[in-house]
Amino acid sequence: MGADSIDLYSVSFWVFVAAAVLILLPIESPRIRKWALAIVNLAFVGFYLRDRVVYIAGGLLAANAILHALRPDRPRLARVVFTLAGAIVLALFLIHKTPDLYVRYAAEARSINPILAIVGFSYVALRWVEVSRSVFEGRSAPPDVPSTINYLIPFHMLAAGPIQAYDEFATQPAIRPPLGAVESLEAFERIAAGLFKKYVLANIIEHLIKTDFRAGFPLFPIELQFNYIWLYLDFSAYSDIAVGIGRLIGAATPENFNRPYLARNMIDYWERWHVSLSLFIRRNVFYPLQLALMRASGGSYQLGAASLAFAVSFLLCGLWHQVSWNWLAWGGYHAAGLVVCNAYRAFLLKRLGRKGLNRYMENRWIKWIMIVITFEYTAISLMLVTGKIADSFWWRGIRP
Repeated sequence: MGADSIDLYSVSFWVFVAAAVLILLPIESPRIRKWALAIVNLAFVGFYLRDRVVYIAGGLLAANAILHALRPDRPRLARVVFTLAGAIVLALFLIHKTPDLYVRYAAEARSINPILAIVGFSYVALRWVEVSRSVFEGRSAPPDVPSTINYLIPFHMLAAGPIQAYDEFATQPAIRPPLGAVESLEAFERIAAGLFKKYVLANIIEHLIKTDFRAGFPLFPIELQFNYIWLYLDFSAYSDIAVGIGRLIGAATPENFNRPYLARNMIDYWERWHVSLSLFIRRNVFYPLQLALMRASGGSYQLGAASLAFAVSFLLCGLWHQVSWNWLAWGGYHAAGLVVCNAYRAFLLKRLGRKGLNRYMENRWIKWIMIVITFEYTAISLMLVTGKIADSFWWRGIRP
């Protein structure tokens, strides 16, 4: 993703952020501000891509033209354009997220992938799904050129998201109220907290504890716990920084984490971890699929429809991270956790009733036991993506 290419530790990045704040804050005209932000976003990408920024600019102009072709008064043309555009985005996504392409088509993939990496194309692809669906279904008017740029490649969200819903983006005020001293201080504190998480706490864990699961017993179970903590610190740091910068430049930026280590089950976990991705999956995969399955079954088999929707949603979620067997296994593992959790909740509701279920949920001991189980379940899932399960279990260090 873009985080691999955009160094938040570099002085040039923060000089650019300071320049963006100074340029954008005094502007009071919504139209001028929209264009100024678009120029800032393109300039940021151009700083990293140099002359190759023309490919991004051309792609964004093409995207805007496609969105304007999704006219509700010409549904047949809109469907064709929507399908072709989706196929192009999918092809670029596979180039970006399929490691095998480097082996089979190394030259072609290597020439395209650095461009996709800078803009965080895995996130751009999801934003494209959001905006194209909204326009195609008639919920929003096609955006103008600067709005297309500002939604698809917001410079402060390129490193690691989050994914803003297009309907939310389209309805946000063009000029946000000026920040007072308290709000400005909170924005700087959020950025500082992100930098401290990533470059102090996460770095300490990475250098002192992480071994990519090569350690045997008793270090392996310790690393298992800290690997989850490290990932949270590293990933949420980017989101903290994005939210802080967004406040300074007046660009609404969704929150992405809500203390996921306190989740009491996998459903609760995905309401706390990578929240914008979870909401994207609900809007664009889970709910539409669940509704279609419910209609097909005549309203019966609600639990079965939800279970299948969970399975498909999180298998796709795994492949979104990377098109590989390891990430597919990760998606299946999370899907299994969600299905079991949903079925268990349905069982408790049937057995205990609503009041009994509420008492069960409020029990302090049960709550903390479930938090520990969820923490461990999630920590184990992160080991799946290393591809070293067969020789990484704790017993490797104690077997003869």
